[in-house]
Amino acid sequence: MKQKDVPVLQYPWPYEIGPFSQSFYEEQNDWIDTDYQFMSEATRTKYKKHGLVEAASYMFPAASTREQVRPLARFMVWLTLCDDYYELCPVNKFADIRDHIMDIMTGGKPKPDDIGLIRQVALSREEFLPYVNENWLQRWAKSFYNYTTYGIMQETPYKLRKEFPTLSNYLLIREYSIAMYPYGDPVEPSIGYIVPDSISEHPVIRRLKMLMCRIIAIQNDFGSIEKELAVDTEFLNIILIIRNQYKVSLEEAVTEAMNIHDSYVKEFVELQNNLPDFGPHQKNIGRFVHNMALMISGLGEWYHKGQSTRYKTPGEFPKPEYGIPVK
Repeated sequence: MKQKDVPVLQYPWPYEIGPFSQSFYEEQNDWIDTDYQFMSEATRTKYKKHGLVEAASYMFPAASTREQVRPLARFMVWLTLCDDYYELCPVNKFADIRDHIMDIMTGGKPKPDDIGLIRQVALSREEFLPYVNENWLQRWAKSFYNYTTYGIMQETPYKLRKEFPTLSNYLLIREYSIAMYPYGDPVEPSIGYIVPDSISEHPVIRRLKMLMCRIIAIQNDFGSIEKELAVDTEFLNIILIIRNQYKVSLEEAVTEAMNIHDSYVKEFVELQNNLPDFGPHQKNIGRFVHNMALMISGLGEWYHKGQSTRYKTPGEFPKPEYGIPVK
C-alpha cells in the first residue's frame, strides 16, 4: 500500500497555521547539531528535513510571538527524537531515564555527563516558565510519566517480541505512547490560559484529552502506514493490528480503522458542544477545548501539506539508535 492510496481523515474543524511556521529551521538545525550528537550524522541530517518545528505552528496556531512558539517547537523536536531514539530500549533501563527526565521537568539540573537530550528538555522548561505556573509544570511532568510508563514501556515488549497486541490493548497503550498527553499540555500556555487543576481533572475534560490522543494516534498510523509496512519492528499500527486480528484485507482494515477514528471525532464534537458549566472559566475552557481540536486538524493538515520528509520520502525515517555506537 502506497501513502497516496490511504484515505485522508476528515475533521469538522478548520485548521489554522501560526505566523512562525518557517521561522525555526535555523534554530532547529543548531539544536540538533549541538545537543543530539549521540545520534549519527546521517540520522541528524534526516531529522533536519522532518519539519518538526513547522508542525508546532500547525498544532498551536494561537501562539502569537516567537518566544511563545520556541518552547513548543523545541519540545516537539525533543519528544519526537526521544521517542525514536529509545524505541527499543529495554524497559528496565528506560525507567531510570524516565525518572531523570522527570526530575529535570520539575526543576532539576542536568548532570555534566548527561547527553544533550537532557539539556534540551531543561531549555524547554525554562522557556515555558514565563507562561505557566507550578501546577502546570507538575501536570506536564506527570503527563510525561504516563506517556513513558503506560505508552513507550508497554509498547517495547511487543516490538522486541515482534508480536501484535490485541486491538483493545493497542488502543489503551497507543493513547499514551502517541505522546499527546505531554504535548497537549502546552495548549494552555499557547492560549495564555492555565486550566485550574479542579477543571483539568473534570471527567469531561479528561475524556476530551483521551479522545484527542486516540484520534491523533490513528491519524499518525494512517500517515505512516507505507513506512511501517516496510519495517519488521512495527507492530503498533492500528491498520496492521486489525488486519492481523480479524484476518481481513489491508483495505478492509483501513475502513475499520477509519470507522473507529470517526466515532472518536463524533464524540469529541458532542462533548465540545455540550460542555458542563464551569462558571467564570466557561469562556476560557471553550477556547482551550477549541484549541485542542485545532491541534488535531492542524496536525492532520501538516501530514499532507507540510514540508516534512518523515513520512513522505522512503528511507527518510531514521532507525532506532539506542545502544548503537555513533559513527
